[in-house]
Amino acid sequence: MKIFFEQIKQEGNLVKTSFSFDVDDISFFIKSFDGKLYPIKKGYVLDGDLELVISDVCDRCLKKFDESFLEHITVELVREDTVNLSSEEELDEDDLGFYHIKEDHVDIHEILFQESILLRPMKRLCVDECKGICPKCGRNLNEEKCECNAEVDERWKALTKLLQNNK
Repeated sequence: MKIFFEQIKQEGNLVKTSFSFDVDDISFFIKSFDGKLYPIKKGYVLDGDLELVISDVCDRCLKKFDESFLEHITVELVREDTVNLSSEEELDEDDLGFYHIKEDHVDIHEILFQESILLRPMKRLCVDECKGICPKCGRNLNEEKCECNAEVDERWKALTKLLQNNK
């Protein structure tokens, strides 16, 4: 969804969209984005509510699950021709929080793509209490109990004795 800068009204343009995309084995489905794109002093602001579902794999049990997010996002956009940077000049710290746009239009889907990627949690769990997979037999401990013995590595046996002495 592209909006040309000349088409952005002073009171702002309403933006409504939904789309999906995949990154590696992860599916992102933007159910809806309802927002507004409007001009400010030195650029533009995209402000709105993002409803997102991420279909991911649990880090502990490797089972596929869906996680929903409802986030309010506000991003500032700056046209690169208004920043006036030479090729050797670095960005100021004030310039780092903006999306710098070289084209004559704003690609709303690209911005929502990047914001969706940032919303994906670092640690992905199907449930907070996920027990994971048995390292010996490979069973999903959320679905069934395994009969494996929890053997202690020989190098840790001395610490086990210390813990027993403290009780």
